[in-house]
Amino acid sequence: MVITPESRGPDGFYDSYAGADVFEVWADVARRYRLDPDWTVITGYSMGGLGTFKLAEQFPDLFAKAQPTVGFSGDDNLVASLRNIPFLMWNSLVDELVPPTDYIPTAEKFDSLGYRYELDVFTPSEHLTLAINDQFAPAAAFLDLVKVNRNPAHVTYVVDPTLDYPALGFVADHAYWLSGIKLRSATPPVTGGHAQGSIDALSYGFGTGDPTPSDTQFGTGTLTGGNLPTPLVFTRQFRTWGPVPSIPRLRRIDLAARNITAVTINVRRANVGCGVDLHVDTDGPMTIELAGCGRTIAAGGGA
Repeated sequence: MVITPESRGPDGFYDSYAGADVFEVWADVARRYRLDPDWTVITGYSMGGLGTFKLAEQFPDLFAKAQPTVGFSGDDNLVASLRNIPFLMWNSLVDELVPPTDYIPTAEKFDSLGYRYELDVFTPSEHLTLAINDQFAPAAAFLDLVKVNRNPAHVTYVVDPTLDYPALGFVADHAYWLSGIKLRSATPPVTGGHAQGSIDALSYGFGTGDPTPSDTQFGTGTLTGGNLPTPLVFTRQFRTWGPVPSIPRLRRIDLAARNITAVTINVRRANVGCGVDLHVDTDGPMTIELAGCGRTIAAGGGA
């Protein structure tokens, strides 16, 4: 089942009504067909490529994998939220609308975080070349047969309330087993940009640690079988993950928060229980509510 929202409005870039439109269309399809949300991936071309990043960054627990074509992240700070979503980026070397100065920093952010990603840069190719060629079999193969990881052991999330539209039911303040994430300060940084907060939580309840990322790898490839008379050559840059290591299973969560005043932890989904041992690193006062436990923890000097 392929759902293609039109992102209501002219060039809305999946913000405001244009973003809410995605979920309205998705809900309408779900009313008419039996969907299994565990098998959900996201992809898009051009503005849809930017939307692929934006929606996956704001709502990472909805998607198993992502494949943007001639897109990039509108805010590379938000790439940190993509810890549990492998990305395959297809971009063009001579793109008049999405040049390398847009997408290279996004790939470098993935790389610096040690996340799973691949950047394929096609040449000679401009903004519409991949659409005209119309050969997306490798992208489809990348997205195929993978389920959403609803409860990963390690969650990283960046919250940016300026991207929320509560009146439309479009609020990104939750990811996986963390919810109700609120900023302590809404003052934008002096260096510019939006007021944001970040939270990183590792649950020992699953008995699994972080896989070791591979070194950054490079290669080349050829895309054949499209409408164009000659195949498209591309360069590859990517990182993968090694096996998931086992660690001692404990009722413990390590949590690091920056500019966060409140968060709720679903201890059942985090696989730790109400007696969880919390190790908190915060840059200011915050409250941590344990859902269903009747227990609230004050950290960072009280709240």
